[in-house]
Amino acid sequence: MVNVKSYVRIAEDKTEAWLYLCAPEDDSTSYEKSEIMRYLQLNNVVAGINESHIAAMCKKRIYEREVKIATSEKGIPGHDGRYEFFFNTEKPRPEIRKDGSVDYRSMSLLQNVDEGQLLAVYHPAEQGTTGRDVTGAIEKATIYKELRPLTGKGITNQDDPNEYYAAKSGKVEYDGANKLSVEEVYEIQGGCDLTNNALVDFNGDIVIHGNVEAGVVINAGKSLTVDGVVESASITAGGMVCLKRGMQGGGKGSITAGGDIFTEFLEYTKVDAGGSIQSNVILNSKVNAGDTITLTGKKGLIAGGNVHAMMGINCMNAGNMSELKTNLHVGVMPEMMEKRIAVNEEYSKLSEELDDVVASMAKILRVRQQTGELSEQLQVHLVNLRNKKNEVTSKCNEAKKRAEKYETMVLQAREAKIRVSGNIYKGVMIGVDDHQMAINRDTSFMEYKAQNGIIVGTVVVI
Repeated sequence: MVNVKSYVRIAEDKTEAWLYLCAPEDDSTSYEKSEIMRYLQLNNVVAGINESHIAAMCKKRIYEREVKIATSEKGIPGHDGRYEFFFNTEKPRPEIRKDGSVDYRSMSLLQNVDEGQLLAVYHPAEQGTTGRDVTGAIEKATIYKELRPLTGKGITNQDDPNEYYAAKSGKVEYDGANKLSVEEVYEIQGGCDLTNNALVDFNGDIVIHGNVEAGVVINAGKSLTVDGVVESASITAGGMVCLKRGMQGGGKGSITAGGDIFTEFLEYTKVDAGGSIQSNVILNSKVNAGDTITLTGKKGLIAGGNVHAMMGINCMNAGNMSELKTNLHVGVMPEMMEKRIAVNEEYSKLSEELDDVVASMAKILRVRQQTGELSEQLQVHLVNLRNKKNEVTSKCNEAKKRAEKYETMVLQAREAKIRVSGNIYKGVMIGVDDHQMAINRDTSFMEYKAQNGIIVGTVVVI
């Protein structure tokens, strides 16, 4: 019989247990392993027992000190389902040279694949096994989830549902969720001028292997890549734009992109990007970005014109020694605030209209509840109200999403800054939201942001 002064100690989280043995009352005897195992069971230690430790304590008569004799049994971990992709899923970025300059000519917005090429493999979820603590209680099982199958055009998984191949040659696209597609690309060998390809209109991606001359109009439903120089053309793209040699707009050229814009330089050009803009030089241009504007390379220069980015501007140099008038602005433009107010008013009116429709429906339904039936006229009116409710609800939800989008953008824009990591010259005008500050003397290494209703400049430590 185990000495009454012996004890078992179980950790608070029940992951470990220790045994303290006192010598048997009869000094001529020793404990048997089976006896100790029964003692542990009586003290609620039934799992993860190290029987070799028990045997050693009995054989070597290890008494009057605690010995760890049990540790929780760990289950085999599982994992969620995952996709393995055989192409680059990261957002395209230009190559940074060793000297810190940016090589836009090596950049590509497209990843071309060949018919029959393996694009992705799905690895199903594995549930693993559950563990037990030292008292035998089973750990709570983690349920690992499967991912939805990939969908999209130009792909096939007929031979194996977990393997996705290109059904045709083209550009591979992945949206980061569950849409994988291979799309056709419209490629123009050579350039575009008023006699050849004066109007290029394609619903997908366009690649032009040459220059784009003055007067040409290009409409790309998705991305646009131009290998050569762009003159005073009109460019519109639903996605990203990459001009590897830049654009000399001559005061007439324009770029409108739903996504990011990457370009070697912009001169005398009107630019509007839904995303970010990255360039080496921006000269005498009117530029607007819904996200950030970054000037990279050896010059990293903004000189002349009006440059606005809602989330921030980062450049090496601003203005020039000739005190060229240069306006840099970040944060919320007045037009954005007007749109924000308008969409909030629209949402408020639609909400009121929806409440009125629901109230009218409730009146008719109370009549039916009280009388048990409705007249033909009321039945028709109820159907019309239901249709009206669905219509207004849809408009209300859409307005709410737009209102929330504007609110999010305004909140994010509060942190917008203008950062100049080199020289900033007299003649530059700094703007943050509806505040302005003129640079009256040449300075350098500065960062500007709005603080307590004024623009504050601080020295940048490089």
